[in-house]
Amino acid sequence: MNLNQEIIKNTSVKIKTKINLTEDINKVKNSIKNIIPEKITINTTDKEILIESDVTLLDNIHKLVKTNKLEEVTVNILNKNKTEGRLLFYVNKQAAFHNKFHIIDENMSPLDDIEVLIETSNPDSIIKWITS
Repeated sequence: MNLNQEIIKNTSVKIKTKINLTEDINKVKNSIKNIIPEKITINTTDKEILIESDVTLLDNIHKLVKTNKLEEVTVNILNKNKTEGRLLFYVNKQAAFHNKFHIIDENMSPLDDIEVLIETSNPDSIIKWITS
């Protein structure tokens, strides 16, 4: 399924994670780089990494869901965390560092997970696209 231009235009994505004092900033960046497209700029402070873009930021996540056969669990997580105009999920930061994709419905790690927030006029179309 392809997204139409209207959905692309009306969707924004924010990916963020906290950088803890005990963490190497480059390792945290690599965790993020393993789940996003290559040509995305990563904004970093000494406490947080934040990436803001359009729905193309999710291209790699879309592929990872398919490759890892996580369609059903992803649908469940996205529907559970769906509110009016928003979708929210998390990716385990340590797994992402090791090039593994673990989607979760809440921030469970003591070191913080990677938060993915999607603001869209059509959450159901985004869910369908990510999982198809």
